[in-house]
Amino acid sequence: MTIGRLASEVVPSPLSRRRRPKPGKVSSMPRLLLASVAALATLGASGCAGISVTQLWRDPSYRSRPLNRVFVVAAMPSNARPAQFENALAQALTAKGFQAVSRSSVFPTGRIDKHKVQEYVAGNGVDLIIMERLTTEAAAPVVVTTTVSQSSGWYGAYGGATATSTTISQGTDVSAQIDVYDVRTEPDTLIWSGVSNTVDIQGAAQSLSEALTKELVKAQILVK
Repeated sequence: MTIGRLASEVVPSPLSRRRRPKPGKVSSMPRLLLASVAALATLGASGCAGISVTQLWRDPSYRSRPLNRVFVVAAMPSNARPAQFENALAQALTAKGFQAVSRSSVFPTGRIDKHKVQEYVAGNGVDLIIMERLTTEAAAPVVVTTTVSQSSGWYGAYGGATATSTTISQGTDVSAQIDVYDVRTEPDTLIWSGVSNTVDIQGAAQSLSEALTKELVKAQILVK
């Protein structure tokens, strides 16, 4: 939960220098002054936590070996576009020195054609396929209540108008299940599985990609 307060510094006017205000009274103000702003925000847990990836399983018989190329595929609900997650992971892998290609950079959007993907993998020397299954859900609503008191002129300090407004916004959370397949074998072999925690979808593509890449290097799935 985040609580923010903004309080204006009261600056005495020339009039107040000649006549000191009585104890308990507010000194006069020569112009419109924001006297108080109070905001209360109720945040879901996802908005406060960073993203992390946890390994669930690693094939104990898998022997690490250098990679030539990684193919990245992401699947999301029909109303979402997974390209940002695919491209972010491909960029994170490239930054670590691996050759990576995203499905969205090769094939059009829409349902994945399994046979075409298999043809591409076989014809382009792909070693691993990283499959991200992304799930989205409505985030906890954020409620912000703001109270503003205003006064104009020195006399307005003894009274004035107070206005209160409340805004409610709701974002989207996302989580991922990740599977890594070795396609150098026949049939393709699942060698690693993991999951992420649930976070706000804003900025999640890059942070998830960085966390996943780090975890796969640690597990010696990604080896140069």
